[in-house]
Amino acid sequence: MKILKYFLILSVFISSCKKEDEEILETLPRNYGKGMYILTDQGISYYNYLVVDTLRTVKNNIYQSVNNTNIIQIKSMHISGNSVYIIADKLYIADVQTFGSNGIVSGFSDPVSCVRVDAERLYVVDKGDATIKVVDLNKNEIQIHIQTGDGTMPIKVVKNWFRAIIMNGGGELRSERDSSIVSIDYYVKNEGIVVNNFSGKLDIYYNPNSAVFGTDDLWVLCKGIYDSQNPNDNTESVIYQVYPYNTLSTFFNKTLSGIHNADNLTINNSKNRLFFTAENGVYITDLTIFPILHIANIDASFLSINTEKINDSTTVEYLYTNDANQSGKVLKYEAWSGVPIDTIEVDGNALEVLFY
Repeated sequence: MKILKYFLILSVFISSCKKEDEEILETLPRNYGKGMYILTDQGISYYNYLVVDTLRTVKNNIYQSVNNTNIIQIKSMHISGNSVYIIADKLYIADVQTFGSNGIVSGFSDPVSCVRVDAERLYVVDKGDATIKVVDLNKNEIQIHIQTGDGTMPIKVVKNWFRAIIMNGGGELRSERDSSIVSIDYYVKNEGIVVNNFSGKLDIYYNPNSAVFGTDDLWVLCKGIYDSQNPNDNTESVIYQVYPYNTLSTFFNKTLSGIHNADNLTINNSKNRLFFTAENGVYITDLTIFPILHIANIDASFLSINTEKINDSTTVEYLYTNDANQSGKVLKYEAWSGVPIDTIEVDGNALEVLFY
């Protein structure tokens, strides 16, 4: 009887705590939401680019200012639904409107990227132990582990409506190279049945590192080998066109002549132009894959394309990137011409730009 009483008291206490946490989140000001989010090595900055130019401001370190907690070892960020998922030493989850914390998930070795596959599951790429860790978003805990291959180094994940594709990106040295992408089905195709099934592996070229979905295909960029200490080992980058909806297969590939260390493959909204970074700047190509140097002499580590209204009848696609030689700056260009438009200053070195 006493045990039952203690259990009831504990249940009331837990319920009370949960209600208090929910009330705290509900009372936080809704200062964020629509806008630009800039991940830096010091935190997350918010830029209200949708207002008129004279009212645009940058708010730095918004997670820390709202939650009074620093995030260490920041690596990447993903926004889906009403939540922001921040990959660092742990997984940090925040409400996109208030940036109040919705939980912290531990249990990772070296998490590097993630994607939400449905309302209840987040796939986290854990490079440290070559797995996809499936996070239960109702419980904020790791549900299962799915191997991406013995000795692999997964680095990036993308998804369609039923399948996630993971790039096993390899390492810097020739001995650390990998050549595979793998697929994990999170639904049975066309049936909506929840699964977490390893469904395929495809060997392509050295060190696939980024991918984007086209109209009915998947473009995968392979860095090749790029070892600054042993340049004789270096190889040119290669791009592949992959059919990702049944058994993984390729039907086109092309060596990017004279281009080394290609990364950060991005596609425009019309899905007829591809952009990527490489050793000497940012490249652009149509789908026939004849890339030209688009923005020269910047050491860029991310790309983001965003369509923006400049008046009631006109929209323009802009490209956002960084330059390792220009600390604390996000560079904005007209995407098609490469003409510089603006520079946004933030605290820390920019790692990624996302729009919501």
